[in-house]
Amino acid sequence: MSKVEAVKTDSYGPQRVGVTSRTDLMTPLSSQAELSCEGVSWTGRGRQGFRSSLLRLCRTKDTRCTRAPIALILVFLACLVPTDSAGQVNPTRRILILNEVGPSWPLISRVDQGIRTALQSASYRIEFYHEFLDTVYFPDSADQQMFRDFYIRKYRNHRPDVIITVGSSALRFMAETHRQSFPDVPIVFCFPNAPAGPVSLDSDFTGVDGSVASAATLAIALRLLPDTRHVAVVGGLAPYDRRQQVQIKEQLKIYQDRLDIAYLTDLDMPTLIDRLKRLPSHTVVLLTALGRDSAGTSYTADESGPLVVGAANAPVFSLSDRYLNHGEVGGDLSNATEQGTIAGRMALRLLAGEKPRGIPVIKAGTTYMFDWRALKRWRLKETNLPYGSVLLNRDATFWESYKWYVICSISLVLLQALLIFGLLWQRRRKAKAECELKESEARFRSLADTAPVLIWMAGTDKLCTYVNQPWLHLTGRSLQEELGNGWMDGVHPDDFRKCLDNYTQSFDRRETFRMEYRIRRYDGAYRWVLDVGIPRFQGTSFAGYIGCALDVTERKHMEQTVRESEERLRLAAQAGRMFAYSWDVATDVIERSGEYAEILGVDPKQETTGVAVSAMVHPDDKEQLETALAKLNVDNPFFQSTYRIIRPDGVVTWLQRSSRAYFNEHGELEHIVGMIADVTERKLAEEALSSVSRRLIQAQEQERTRIARELHDDINQRLAMLQVDLSEVRQSTPASRTDLQDRVEEIRESLSDISEEVQAISHRLHSSKLEYLGLVSACKAFCKELANRQNVRIEFDADGVPSSLLQDVSLTLFRVLQESLQNAIKYSDAEHFEVQLRGTSTEIQLTVRDNGIGFDVDSAMRKQGLGLISMRERANLVGGKIFITSQPMHGTEINVRVPVAVARDPEKVIHNAA
Repeated sequence: MSKVEAVKTDSYGPQRVGVTSRTDLMTPLSSQAELSCEGVSWTGRGRQGFRSSLLRLCRTKDTRCTRAPIALILVFLACLVPTDSAGQVNPTRRILILNEVGPSWPLISRVDQGIRTALQSASYRIEFYHEFLDTVYFPDSADQQMFRDFYIRKYRNHRPDVIITVGSSALRFMAETHRQSFPDVPIVFCFPNAPAGPVSLDSDFTGVDGSVASAATLAIALRLLPDTRHVAVVGGLAPYDRRQQVQIKEQLKIYQDRLDIAYLTDLDMPTLIDRLKRLPSHTVVLLTALGRDSAGTSYTADESGPLVVGAANAPVFSLSDRYLNHGEVGGDLSNATEQGTIAGRMALRLLAGEKPRGIPVIKAGTTYMFDWRALKRWRLKETNLPYGSVLLNRDATFWESYKWYVICSISLVLLQALLIFGLLWQRRRKAKAECELKESEARFRSLADTAPVLIWMAGTDKLCTYVNQPWLHLTGRSLQEELGNGWMDGVHPDDFRKCLDNYTQSFDRRETFRMEYRIRRYDGAYRWVLDVGIPRFQGTSFAGYIGCALDVTERKHMEQTVRESEERLRLAAQAGRMFAYSWDVATDVIERSGEYAEILGVDPKQETTGVAVSAMVHPDDKEQLETALAKLNVDNPFFQSTYRIIRPDGVVTWLQRSSRAYFNEHGELEHIVGMIADVTERKLAEEALSSVSRRLIQAQEQERTRIARELHDDINQRLAMLQVDLSEVRQSTPASRTDLQDRVEEIRESLSDISEEVQAISHRLHSSKLEYLGLVSACKAFCKELANRQNVRIEFDADGVPSSLLQDVSLTLFRVLQESLQNAIKYSDAEHFEVQLRGTSTEIQLTVRDNGIGFDVDSAMRKQGLGLISMRERANLVGGKIFITSQPMHGTEINVRVPVAVARDPEKVIHNAA
């Protein structure tokens, strides 16, 4: 028995808005006045109300004001009016509508329609909750108490902001339970219909008292039918019906002495219909609420109204707009929609913060409303109706029905006459325009053929339709050969896609295109053209392209030359690590080329000033640079200086600066331009070369000292001893021949040892085995000899080494092996060494490994002799690389990788490697 519906107040409003028409007889008077043919006033608020009113107007069918053409125009305008923003979020308010009867009763829908109409202007999001006591179908007090208890529990934790009661039972329910169940919730009542028994309403109640006007309705019936002597009051037995009958009887007391008033309110429907068929003459029927007959059958107004009107043999007058449009004559009717609108406005004021005590109870008025068809049926005169009465379903006159057809026919004839006149005038203008067009085309062709630009036109298929003489001179073709050909036929293949994209974008955007491309001449040569054109449209139809072009071949060649020159200059600057600069002394701003950021280590987006660059100069070189700048004058504008800067990352960089100063007429320095080159590598190379030369001389002296020491301390001493032994042999006489032979044998062995030592020294200086037996044999022999001499263990392993290698490669690997093993034996404190020689299809790998104490590689490269440096340089000479890894107490590994074939001068390499 309940219905909950959430409605946004900025929507189109209720589903059905009352309008004045022949079919909708329940329209409120206010809506009829707003939509009358004399003018149009829009209900609702803002653009949304405008749209809603337009839609209501288009549904109106009142024959007194034929709105068909106007409605069509207004519907079109309504579609153009944008609705309010749907994304706006409004606060939510709850309104509980408690109805006495169920939703099937027309009264409920009309009251609800009025409430919704009033709340359309609310600035809240309204949630409607509809509840129904259904007193017609459930009149038992126990059932009603169950309904009450259910609704109290239902809304205990979901309190509404405003409660609207429709009917006396709903009002009594709220009056009895308001303080306990709905405290402080304002109540708006509607259609109280004088509830039976006293009802105490507190200050939270206000509303609209809409009683019926039976006396006024009977009075107008007597005016229309003066000879009336009998009145039949037709009603039902539902509680709502009985309460209304009490009011009617009270109001009709003034007619009891003049008229015979019979109350047909306690009959079942068949009996009632039979009685209505047999009413005496000079009788009028006053139809009141008929919700249930004596048999217990319930009826709505749309059900009981047609039954009563169809059965009665006398005119039927009614008291409510619900009982109209079924054949009733009408009367002073109670307007349910209007009462709902008043209640809705009160609820809107309560939602805005007003108190119920500040809103007085309003006595809802009634409206004289009559059915024109019923008046004609009973031959009642319209002139006897009260002034301002609303007359429904009135047939339109001929002019009202067909005036737009007449107007349209006349307008059509006038329009046709205007069209004929316009056609004749247009034909004359066309002839004149064609003549002018021919003259204009002749002038255009003369101008185009003498213009210094290439002018062309193309159709929708991109085929040439016109070219001027300069274009023909450029291509070397005749006009017949150009016309009908596509532009793509002569475009260079590399420029084809660019041209097609430009044409397409120009067509899509309807804008001018500008592009440069190459076009082929008749002799096959290509010329550069700058082409500017635009698509042509006739209305919305594409008509082709038109444009002009310039021969820019010479400019393109010059641009290409300049680009190549600039590219060479840029590459030279990058290769030489230099940049150009211009320093404005007045503003202290330095303009520079792009390479400066990498050289100076600064942000390329940051502005460079003289102060910032001067701050980067090394302190030891700042005085020198300032002195050089101070010496600049008009007679001596050039200067060159080499100095260091400290980059933001802390790196010290050497710069060589060559500049020229420019002075004004007063001899004041204006700006300096020049080149700055990064010479850090050169400076480091010079320092390294000086250091290497010094260390090379020291190494040579050390090597000479070592060889001299070996010759003096070893070979020379042993030769001296041999000389002494020979002297002793000569001076002494051996005791026997055997003793002489032994003595000579000892001298021979000494000579052999000396010979072997000299040979070892020779091998260390130059290995003959390397030259004649190859790399593997020389390395293996050297490892064996060194192991025996130094009393250590050296494991040698070779695999995949080619038998024939370039001599520089073999000598490099052999010298690296010598240096590695000698250093390892000397400094590693190890007694076991591993030597691996591996060959692949692309390189030779030499690995020397020990398990000694290790060393710091970087420190050794800087502090020790030429051993490690010479090994790296030897590897570089043959295109190889050396990798040294060493960890304290974990040993050292030296790995050399040399390509198998290196294209070098053998004599030069052998000399350097040796």
